[in-house]
Amino acid sequence: MHHALKVNDIVYEILQYVKHSKSDLRSMAMTCSTFSSPALDMLWCQQDNLIPLVKCLPQDTWNVCDNGAIIFSREPLLPEWERVRINAARIRKLMVTQHDRSLKLSGPVLRQLFALFPPAMLFPRLRTLDFKAVSLDWLDVGPAFFLSLLRQFFSLQLENLQFEIPNGVTTYEVQQLLGDLSTDASCLRQWAIHQPHQLLPFIVPKLPKLNGLTIGRIPTNLMRQNIANIQHSRCLQTLTLSIYGSNNMEIQPPGDIPFELGALTRLNLSGVRLADCISFLDQVTMPQLIILDIFYYRAAKPAEITGLIKSLSTACNTFASLKAIAVVSHSYHNLNLLEPDDQLHSDIFRPLLKFRSLHSVQFTNVGEYYLDDEFLEDITVAWPDLHILRFAAGPHARGRVTLTGMLSLATKCKFLRFLQLSFDARHFPTLPRASDGNLELWTTQTTFRWLHVECSKVSEASHLYLLLAVLFPNLACLFYRPHCSGADPAWGRLQTAWKNLKIRRKNYPDDAVSWANTLLQIQPGLDGEMRDEEEEGEGEEGEETDDENLP
Repeated sequence: MHHALKVNDIVYEILQYVKHSKSDLRSMAMTCSTFSSPALDMLWCQQDNLIPLVKCLPQDTWNVCDNGAIIFSREPLLPEWERVRINAARIRKLMVTQHDRSLKLSGPVLRQLFALFPPAMLFPRLRTLDFKAVSLDWLDVGPAFFLSLLRQFFSLQLENLQFEIPNGVTTYEVQQLLGDLSTDASCLRQWAIHQPHQLLPFIVPKLPKLNGLTIGRIPTNLMRQNIANIQHSRCLQTLTLSIYGSNNMEIQPPGDIPFELGALTRLNLSGVRLADCISFLDQVTMPQLIILDIFYYRAAKPAEITGLIKSLSTACNTFASLKAIAVVSHSYHNLNLLEPDDQLHSDIFRPLLKFRSLHSVQFTNVGEYYLDDEFLEDITVAWPDLHILRFAAGPHARGRVTLTGMLSLATKCKFLRFLQLSFDARHFPTLPRASDGNLELWTTQTTFRWLHVECSKVSEASHLYLLLAVLFPNLACLFYRPHCSGADPAWGRLQTAWKNLKIRRKNYPDDAVSWANTLLQIQPGLDGEMRDEEEEGEGEEGEETDDENLP
């Protein structure tokens, strides 16, 4: 063997090329002693469950029942456990990446495994634990064993922990568990706790080294006390909260200083009501926040949307760091509960223009928008780095956004890739004028990829298909909602015409050169409708039409 292979770093670099293939790693592990140990370390580093460990026992010691449960067919001898212990010591991550419902460990197998080898002894190198990987079926072992076993996994080496609170556990038991967590696993960097079936009030322990925290169904009546403890995690960068429960949300007393989450860069909030999310924002300041995602279920009035944006302006009052905001209502049908006058005018969203670094703004199913061209023009100035803009509307889209406003926005925002917006495309747009007073087209925008026109109205007179082909040559998808457009065949014809132009540009690129001139020749008619100059000259003596030059 070459002397270079005696250097562990070189062996490790070689294995990096095959680490994504378990079959190749197995082959390397069986090659020689030099590769065996590091290859096995890679093979066992991450596991979805404990089944591979139990299968390290002799095959005559275990059986698979009809229900997929693995049981012992005979008592394994103590030496037979040695292979289990050696391979368990290689595991650094126990986390579920794919659920295998076909097999599971029975309660007696789990009990015997951890009676012989306590978790701290069995997994000395464990750093990441999703407790589902230990016991996917806690009903088979009971809540008492569940909590006792989970507690035994706590260690100062543990960095990433995720678990669910099972039914049958009391508030006292949960709080006792979290108390042990704060002392025995105080070095956690990532922690996620969920309670999917029952809502138990609890106080979040102080974990100063956390940089990621997820709490599924946080108790609302202890919100302020929990925020106070979360504030002690000075390194916290990502916070995900699901706010559910009673209506007695703790609010910030008048005159109290909000809690500061100084290092927080991403906040994900969800709740039944938008008001629950607003209440949280009212109690914190987040000067470094970059991404904000808000999800809620019940319909929200325009006053609540206004309150949300006002609270956001207070919570992120530096205005410089926020780059992405998404507000999504999960229930589209809730829009039917809103009154006809519950319109979201441009003025509601104007305070967001203070956040000059925004590159993604998404409002989905939050209500019926009534936006205007002036607001879109202000967006082009306030958000020059805009990548995504979504105002996903309901079935009764209104507003005063014209095709002129939409094209001005999409061409001036040079990084815009995705636009979802309703606008009036029944008429040809008002073209800008050059410095010499002549008409010109907007500058071509090559980044634009996806246009969702929502419930926009269109007619052939707008020549929208040609405008899109000329101004956005890399547009890949033009999408509209058929249920919004009804039986109007104009959208289908426009979409077909636009697709045909894409094909024509690809096959006959020289033809596309004349399309811009064609657009510049289209003028508004005296009756307010838009028609071609060629149509005006049609039938006049001595003049010929240029229909053959039109796409």
